[in-house]
Amino acid sequence: MLEEAVEALRTNVMIADKDLNITYLNPAVQELLQTAEADLRKELPNFSVAKLVGSNIDIFHKNPAHQRGMLAALTKPHSATIRVGDWAFDLHVSPLKRRGKSAGFVVEWSDAHHRLASEDFAAQIEAIGRSQAMIEFKLDGTIVNANERFLDVMGYQLNEIVGRKHEIFAEQEYRESPEYQHFWAALASGAFQSGEFRRVRKDGGVVTIQGAYNPILGPDGKVAKVVKFATDVTQRVEAVTVIGDALTALAGGDLQRRITTKFIPELDKLRLDFNSAVETLQATMTSVGATAGAIRAGADEIGVASDELSRRTEQQASSLEETAAALDQLTSTVNSSAANAQKAAAVALGARGDAQRSGDVMGEAISAMSEIERSAVEITNIIGVIDEIAFQTNLLALNAGVEAARAGDAGRGFAVVASEVRALAQRSAEAAKEIKGLIAGSSQQVTKGVKLVGETGQALAVIVERVAEIDALISEIATSAREQSSGLSEVNVAVNQMDQVTQQNAAMVEESTAASHSLRQETEGLMTMIGRFQLGTAGSSTRQQAAPEPRPVRLVAVGGGRAQAAQATSDWEAF
Repeated sequence: MLEEAVEALRTNVMIADKDLNITYLNPAVQELLQTAEADLRKELPNFSVAKLVGSNIDIFHKNPAHQRGMLAALTKPHSATIRVGDWAFDLHVSPLKRRGKSAGFVVEWSDAHHRLASEDFAAQIEAIGRSQAMIEFKLDGTIVNANERFLDVMGYQLNEIVGRKHEIFAEQEYRESPEYQHFWAALASGAFQSGEFRRVRKDGGVVTIQGAYNPILGPDGKVAKVVKFATDVTQRVEAVTVIGDALTALAGGDLQRRITTKFIPELDKLRLDFNSAVETLQATMTSVGATAGAIRAGADEIGVASDELSRRTEQQASSLEETAAALDQLTSTVNSSAANAQKAAAVALGARGDAQRSGDVMGEAISAMSEIERSAVEITNIIGVIDEIAFQTNLLALNAGVEAARAGDAGRGFAVVASEVRALAQRSAEAAKEIKGLIAGSSQQVTKGVKLVGETGQALAVIVERVAEIDALISEIATSAREQSSGLSEVNVAVNQMDQVTQQNAAMVEESTAASHSLRQETEGLMTMIGRFQLGTAGSSTRQQAAPEPRPVRLVAVGGGRAQAAQATSDWEAF
């Protein structure tokens, strides 16, 4: 009857005798151990539920002697938890007595998994409750319970909030909004809500809570309640707000802003780092401002110098261009002069030859005139002889006439002849006289001509000498002109090269001027950007008056825990 009752129990029962030999297993404990048999064999290779009756309980213990000593001293029921592999069992051992002596033991087995999981969950909840605020609501927002941490954050006592609605924590504008109604409707539908929430304390102060509203399902799978886990992040939010305001001021150029209010310890280093960073930035920007001011002053000087250099280079380029043009013209003129000089040298050389030939002809003319003069003298002498013959003939004719007269009629014919001879002699004399006069005049003219021809010859000789000298000078002039033309050509090439280099220099000066103006504009932009920062008195010295705008320059062309549950310390765990 007793055995049938034990068989019918749903409790897992094992009976061992006083020597700890297993004598009985009810169906419930057999089912439990069979379920765990495969896992138990990982730790106990010889374990078999079918062979368990008759085995000793020592098979479950690593130190059987210790366990036997404990059981021998057992006088009342004892509970313990043992672990075998991944399984945990709760054991409730009750000693059996017969006439005051040990007759055996009844061991109740139960799977400890659910209990341990529940205890672990409870421990986790407790741990969460120690670190987070927790409050429980009904689906309509009615407060059911809250832990101390939540009450501390909100400044209430538990009896002041239980039974009241969640809306006591919400700001009026929010709790009257459709969003608030939707918030609780979503929770009732099973959608959890998380984030940072502004909530109102009992004293009216506003706190920021980071948390999650978690719908909890009941056994029927429907939402039964809402549990909120939260953390007070008011100080963090306030710190973030202060940091945000400071960063906004920093973005606006205020480098004098410092955060003096201390933050919570885990964020205070951020405050200190921000202050340090702003101080460093202020010092840097002050230094940059001073440097930019110096750069701007230098850029102004460079710009003025570049403008002046550009103007001078422009003038030099223009003058050199004019010089090159004039030199080109001069070179052309000199080349033409050299060519003309060469022609003149050729003409002079021809004139020299002609003069020499004229001198030669004149010499021959002088010689001829001299011969004519000698011939004239000889002719004069001959005329004198003829004159004397005519005179003698006249005398003879006169004598013949006298003789004819003496002869009378006989000599009349002879007298006529004598008269004719006499007349002929007279005409011969007259003719000789005239010829003599002509010869004398001719001789005078010849003499004068000889003199003039001699003088002409001398003049031609002088002319020949002068023509020779002129020819030599013109040859030297032509040579010099050729050398001058060659030199001017070289100078012209050099000047043209200088003109090109000057044009390139002008272009580079223009680029340099543009670069200096660009540098000045960039510096002005940098100073403008620096001017947006409030640097305090240290930065005021960086502001300088802008230099006057430089003169425009003309362009010159050039050819890129979770917590873990505590383990029982009973010696029954020593497996």
